[in-house]
Amino acid sequence: MPSGFLNATLLICQFELKRLFFTRKGQLSLITFAIVWYFILLYPIRFSADIFAQNQHSTQGSSFFEFIGFGALLNWKIPEFGVYWRFALIMFPLLCITIASDQSCSDRERGTLRFLCLRASRDSLFLGRFVGVMTIQTLLILVTVLTTLILAIYRDINLLPIALNSATAIAVNLVLILLPFTAMMAALSVSVKSARQATVWAILIWSFLAGIISGLSYYLPALAHLKILIPGYQMADLAQLAEWQTLELAYIPLLQSLVFLAIGRWIMSRQSL
Repeated sequence: MPSGFLNATLLICQFELKRLFFTRKGQLSLITFAIVWYFILLYPIRFSADIFAQNQHSTQGSSFFEFIGFGALLNWKIPEFGVYWRFALIMFPLLCITIASDQSCSDRERGTLRFLCLRASRDSLFLGRFVGVMTIQTLLILVTVLTTLILAIYRDINLLPIALNSATAIAVNLVLILLPFTAMMAALSVSVKSARQATVWAILIWSFLAGIISGLSYYLPALAHLKILIPGYQMADLAQLAEWQTLELAYIPLLQSLVFLAIGRWIMSRQSL
């Protein structure tokens, strides 16, 4: 791979990071995220983890959690990470659709995309924006995992080795989960005129694709395998797994990401600037 392509990709990735950390809009988004995460960590996660910790070794408590559908949380050695895992499976994909919605469309609308393509190839621009958005989301994941880790060892410092293992497993899995969502938004961003349109289309495609495939598979069971094209369709299965077991389904987001990136790159190469 040419060094010029890599340098251009890295520069565009750095630009995405600067746009988040050194602009007023980006800093406001970070502050909002920090406040929302603080209340999620302080109340739902800590409160729920205390309940699970008290009943983790109780037969009656385990039966109750199984009855209400949260028995899988008992598979986690540290309750804080079990509760965090459930929250993260919902929170980060939704956050991703918002964060990754404006990878190319606003530049095309302002006319700056044409200027950027004079100094970098379309491939480096497309991939650089994708890598930059994934880097931002990885940093957010690490921050939330780290604060959950601190919460767990604050309760019991002896949990540190186990907590580090759980934290690493969750961080790796969340990055993998967000790859196809970010790739899907990258493909949509080069197809529409605004971030709002990209968000709306992502929700529509996500919802209707799931509904259509589910409806068709009812009459033709063989079509159920097409669910693998839906980003996040494995979430229900992931919620039942714990720690490194979740990597059993890692091939799904990797395959989805390659498909969406290939579609996005094809659109980008033929899209007018």
